[in-house]
Amino acid sequence: MAQINILVADDDYVFCRLIADFIRSAGYKVATASTCTETQALLEQEQFDLLMLDMRFPALQDGFDMLEKAHEKYPAMPILMISGSGHIPDAVNAIKYGATDFIEKPIAKEHLLIRLASFSESIRMQKDLRDLQVSTIGMVGDSEPMQKVYDTIIKVAKYETPVLITGETGVGKELAAEAIHRLSANHHNIMIKINCASIPAELFEAQLFGYEKGAFTGADRTHKGYFESAQNSSLFLDEISELPLRVQAKLLRVLSEGEIQKLGSNPLKINTRLICASNKDLDSMVAAGRFRQDLYYRISAVSIEIPPLRQRRQDIIPIAEFYINRFCSEHNIAYKTLAPAASAWLMQQDFPGNVRQLKNLVERALVFSQSDSLSVVDFTTTAEELPDAAPSYRDAVHQFERNYIRTAFLAHDSSLTRTAHYLKMDKSNLSKKMQALGLNIPPKTND
Repeated sequence: MAQINILVADDDYVFCRLIADFIRSAGYKVATASTCTETQALLEQEQFDLLMLDMRFPALQDGFDMLEKAHEKYPAMPILMISGSGHIPDAVNAIKYGATDFIEKPIAKEHLLIRLASFSESIRMQKDLRDLQVSTIGMVGDSEPMQKVYDTIIKVAKYETPVLITGETGVGKELAAEAIHRLSANHHNIMIKINCASIPAELFEAQLFGYEKGAFTGADRTHKGYFESAQNSSLFLDEISELPLRVQAKLLRVLSEGEIQKLGSNPLKINTRLICASNKDLDSMVAAGRFRQDLYYRISAVSIEIPPLRQRRQDIIPIAEFYINRFCSEHNIAYKTLAPAASAWLMQQDFPGNVRQLKNLVERALVFSQSDSLSVVDFTTTAEELPDAAPSYRDAVHQFERNYIRTAFLAHDSSLTRTAHYLKMDKSNLSKKMQALGLNIPPKTND
């Protein structure tokens, strides 16, 4: 377990230094601040587990300003107020403004250690719980933007509030929806997942809300809609922007009244948690009249925006290694590492397809890698932007082979001999393979 990190904020420099040295000697990590500006700067630069704040700190002279700011911006961080003798009423009042507890000067060292031990145990339990919850989320990435995503997922999962997940294609919106459901009280029931873009416009109402036998011509049996199927569970509507306006009105009624109207039946009360996702700008769609504003407000009671991979580059290598490990394990092959040059190359890519593109790139590189580590050549054979429609397996293999051999050939100065040696192929077989793949690149003279 990492050291508990404490920030001591007091305008008495000598006291600050003495108390920090004592706390540090007890095994804690400590930083000090003697001004409000310095305190705010440190809180923004580093994550602290506990703030020890002087009651007479300058900014506290008017309405506990520093205390309120710290508690509002870092609500999970406990704050221990340091109260001078005779200021107990102020200390009690500070608790109303967000302080966790207070300790009175002059501070008895034994008493302080007992307080810190109590805080430490609580902090460690909270950290252990959060680590467990983050592992349950199942998303890869330790960057600050993703930590904020995890925190929101953990907080919102315990409630039945509708959630809107936004972000570019491939960032992991469905994974976030699954995580919310797994951490919810209804995790034991299966979450129903629907892609709105895959449902024909004329079938939306019947698919979402269901119908009774005989409700219309061809209704030869009762059909349970997605909402009813997700009773006491979660319903995930991906690409919610594709929902027709007339169905949007009916969905708004479901959210407002908590009941669905099956075709040919009476209203049915439901208990379904709605999670929506979109890679489009719903604000712009509302302004253009293509998405109902009232529905938008309903489904976005809580919004989670998942940042694109280019905005959290420190997650690229951990994600790549995760998919390398999973692919090797699933296919029972020896684990391959990332060559330093390959890691550097990956870090330079923008990945417009985000995590999904990185995953596909890693898997393609693994398919054609001939060594124990993945090189830049392994990745650059498949670095083209993925097409919207997936090719057939045969076409994909053909394209992989063509790109791989072409890149290796050019990388070895168009030398058939060197390329054959690199690919561990017979020179004549490589020549025939290149002809079959339509690679009519003239080899070097005297090769």
